[in-house]
Amino acid sequence: MKRLQTCTAPMPAGACRRGMSSFELLVAFSLLVGAMASTVPLYVRHQRLLAESRRERVAMEELANQAERIVAGGEAALDRLEPSETAMRRLPGVVLAYEREPSLLGERVVLMLTWDDVGRREHPLKLAVWLAEDMADQPTSPEEVRP
Repeated sequence: MKRLQTCTAPMPAGACRRGMSSFELLVAFSLLVGAMASTVPLYVRHQRLLAESRRERVAMEELANQAERIVAGGEAALDRLEPSETAMRRLPGVVLAYEREPSLLGERVVLMLTWDDVGRREHPLKLAVWLAEDMADQPTSPEEVRP
C-alpha cells in the first residue's frame, strides 16, 4: 500500500500538489455558469413549445370532433355548437365559432377555435366541412356508389 506524502520539505514546483488552486476553481465555476446560462433558456423554451403543441393537439381533436357532430347532426348540431368539457378545461379562454357560406359541394361550414395563447386570437385554428344539401339522396353504402 502506498502512503500519502506530506509536503513538509521544500520540493520542486508541482511535485507535491494537493487540491485545487483558487484560480482553477474560478475557471471551473465560470465554465459551469456559462454552460448553464446557455442551456437553461433552451430548456425553458422547449417546455413551452411542448405545452403549446399539447394545446394545439387538443384543439385539433376538438375541431375534428365538432366537425363529425355537424356532419352527423346537420343544422341541429350547429345550433348547439359549444366547446367540450375537455377543451374548456385544457384550453384557457376557448371560443368556438363558425362561418357558413354556399358552395358547389353543398353548404361550407368553417369551424374556428381560439384560446388565450400568444397570437392565437388573431390566427384561429380552422377546419372546413361541407353539408350536403339533401342528405337523403347521398349513397349510404359502398355498393350504392358503384355504377
